Amino acid sequence: MKKISNEVKVGVVALLTIIVFIWLFNFLKGKDFLKSTAIYYTVYEKVGGLAESSPVEVNGFKVGVVQSINFIDATSGKLLAVFSVNKNFKLPKNTVAEIVPVSLLGGMKVQFIYGNGPGTYAPGDTIPGRLAESLMDKIDNELLPVKEKITNLISEIDTVMNSVNDIMNADFKKDLGGTLSNLNSTTKSLNNILGSREQELKTTLDNVNRFSKMLSDNSDKMSKTFTNLETISDTLAAADIYNSVSNLKASLEKASKMMDNMNKGKGSAGQFLTNDTLYTNLTNSLESLNLLLQDLKANPKRYVHFSIFGKKNTVSK
Repeated sequence: MKKISNEVKVGVVALLTIIVFIWLFNFLKGKDFLKSTAIYYTVYEKVGGLAESSPVEVNGFKVGVVQSINFIDATSGKLLAVFSVNKNFKLPKNTVAEIVPVSLLGGMKVQFIYGNGPGTYAPGDTIPGRLAESLMDKIDNELLPVKEKITNLISEIDTVMNSVNDIMNADFKKDLGGTLSNLNSTTKSLNNILGSREQELKTTLDNVNRFSKMLSDNSDKMSKTFTNLETISDTLAAADIYNSVSNLKASLEKASKMMDNMNKGKGSAGQFLTNDTLYTNLTNSLESLNLLLQDLKANPKRYVHFSIFGKKNTVSK
């Protein structure tokens, strides 16, 4: 058997080494000659840092790699990305190849957002693509309004502080110091007054507490009293007080009118009260009657005549 020369062995080893190196180089770039893959294309305005060998995922699962990225032409500035994707995955129509950040630390990847069809893309088709907003861009966009508000707030605070500085002049500070001193003195005076009247305040509060307790203890009696008052009020309302008062008012008016007539000398009672002649005649009559009674008592025979035997004596005049 003929032996293989050392030169042949070295050549075979060198060839194998070159083949392995080429395969490893392409594998690191995302090209795996041992797997069957399908090629898809996407045109982007911007790739946001997407590079060759970046992963291509579906729902977070790696299904391929970015094989290459190149300008379509020198004038449009658009970029053509080539994806090498496992043939086992079928991409429905309207699927979007979205470039998203890998992590907060950096790096970009392609995320296939499945469409709703109908049908699927065939290998070699161009898939619509877009660049997702990066996390930093989101932070910038969300913080921009806050930044503007903070800037405006700082400006307003600065304006307020300038106004306060204008107000807080030497005279104002002096007046403010005097006001605070007076307030301090007033507070001390109140403390002294409250301290001297502390026992009286306690007594007053105790009395208030006792009064409140008394009201609470006698709530039933008070309720009965109010009920009785309500009953009396209903009784008075039913008694037609208004008509009674009206009748009393009419009677008083009549009595007042009668007394006025009597004062004016109208009627017998008025004449008796106001006419002095009647009073004088009555007095004279009473005096004459009194003299007559005295004379009758002193000389009864002048006025009374009687006889045991029926003889009537003649009364000498």
